[in-house]
Amino acid sequence: MEKLDYSWYNISMEERQRLLKQGCINIWIDEIVPCLKDTVTGEMKETVVFKIESRSYLKQYTEQNGWQINWIELPADVEVYELALKDTKEIQGLVAVKNDVNSRAAFLHWACTAPQNNKHDFGKQKYSGVGGHLFAIAADKSVQWGYEGAMHGFALNKELLEHYMEKFNAEFLGMLHDYQFFINENDAKKLLEVYNYEWN
Repeated sequence: MEKLDYSWYNISMEERQRLLKQGCINIWIDEIVPCLKDTVTGEMKETVVFKIESRSYLKQYTEQNGWQINWIELPADVEVYELALKDTKEIQGLVAVKNDVNSRAAFLHWACTAPQNNKHDFGKQKYSGVGGHLFAIAADKSVQWGYEGAMHGFALNKELLEHYMEKFNAEFLGMLHDYQFFINENDAKKLLEVYNYEWN
């Protein structure tokens, strides 16, 4: 994976707050694997997805403890899901998705791997495959909402936009944001064919 020339944490606090409200995707996609992969042993770990029903529960996911943002500050109309190991229920990533009725697509508002998997910011990675799982969850929600997998989001920068175009065949949209991308129904279905996880 390429490393960003600058970190999310080098962006001003004002800009980060603006991005928190409008949505921003800055997660790198490593391996495309059906389950999470232990980077030391190579063991494949089954996963489960939980919807976070209580907003107060999000207080534990903060910028200070490595989750990039204070997740409690996300807009109220955004749904948040946890990706966890099936056997231990240990959280490996979070994704925030909005039902964008006007666009007839899921809006991928935010996605973040757990600190122990974020080698870009913390220099270590326990499990690979988290980023792709979080995109798959958004595609799954799109299907549930009747959009057949269509989804869009705002990449943090040009490098990430091109990264999503390469990994997921995302299209550059650029209508609502300089780095807006769109993943169509067919490519979303291909994504869903790869990833295995259970809904809790």
